[in-house]
Amino acid sequence: MFDEIAWLEAAGHAVAHFSTSHPMNQPSPWSDYFAPYLELGVDGRLSAGEKALAAARLFYNREAARRFARLIDDFRPDVVHVHGIHRQLSPSILMVARRKGVPVVQTLHDYHVVCPADLLLLDEGTVCEPQRCRGLNYLPCVRYRCMRGNTAASALSALEMYWRNRVLNYPALVDTFISPSAFLASVLDKNGWRGRPVRVLPNAVPLGEVGEAGDYFVYAGRLSREKGVPAVIAAAAQAGVELVVAGEGPLGERLRATAPANVRFTGRLPGEQVDELLRHALAAVVPSEWFENAPLAVLEAMAVGRPVIAARIGGIPELVRDGVDGILVEPGDVGGFVQALRRLHADRSMADSMGAAARQRVGEAFSPAMHLEGLLATYQAVRR
Repeated sequence: MFDEIAWLEAAGHAVAHFSTSHPMNQPSPWSDYFAPYLELGVDGRLSAGEKALAAARLFYNREAARRFARLIDDFRPDVVHVHGIHRQLSPSILMVARRKGVPVVQTLHDYHVVCPADLLLLDEGTVCEPQRCRGLNYLPCVRYRCMRGNTAASALSALEMYWRNRVLNYPALVDTFISPSAFLASVLDKNGWRGRPVRVLPNAVPLGEVGEAGDYFVYAGRLSREKGVPAVIAAAAQAGVELVVAGEGPLGERLRATAPANVRFTGRLPGEQVDELLRHALAAVVPSEWFENAPLAVLEAMAVGRPVIAARIGGIPELVRDGVDGILVEPGDVGGFVQALRRLHADRSMADSMGAAARQRVGEAFSPAMHLEGLLATYQAVRR
């Protein structure tokens, strides 16, 4: 989102921002319009009244709608482009845009339009069938306790989905959806999501500086169940190679306590430090065990000339060509990751040639210029 803002402004377009007032927000000249932030809360810090208010905002955020209407009146946009609005801003702002005659484009980053729990994962971490909650039947979310293993939270998410799609007719509030992968678009199609066009527009990253490869592999991302980090840590231990893990998440403490000596944890790092890690790595590892949409972790490694060892799942095979830009492994296959790690560790020239091919592919297929061209074409289409 921030990249798109920068690319649009560099091309001469004016962009206003709208968000909640989250404490970790970046500065914005439009922050006076932002809606108050209130987390739904799972740690008991919110009062009963605050929890009730946060739950109500899942369905309609009255304050966000009021402030967004004021922003539209003051800025008078040609197009409204939204990213993640569920659970905080809510569809209330889409209703405002529709009422004021401003077309809406939405980029989909996960599966929330068809999955109450966003990730197409059951509570125990197994991959869910994309069509399990088809036809406004969201009871499987409650049955499998897909939201944090909590029945009440799962029921609330299921009810929110029913409200959004049955009562509000959510697709009618968006003129065009942008999907960063063909895989996500196919999931929507299989679930009967045909109310509005879905345009596949891949993510983009600028080419980075290439460095000399060192002797380690990098995992950079969230330390959570769906990311497959335990499998790649086990693979690194068996392969006898150094693995650097950059990131934080709910599994962080347990992984640190049980990881072997050849696995080093850095915690969460700024983007430029992650780029530096990748630049001097043998390869990046993306071992996801959920239907990844279009992970930037893949493209960012390729952009600095490093190959990627990745799981063959979701939209990842659209980014990594097996044997050309990197190596694809079946998700959760520790043995497959062991072989891939050993293969690149033993053959530096292969790692370098794959990295060069990866960088070339980013420049040809995932460049900011191509993304901006597709974005503007989408805007022009919805304005017509």
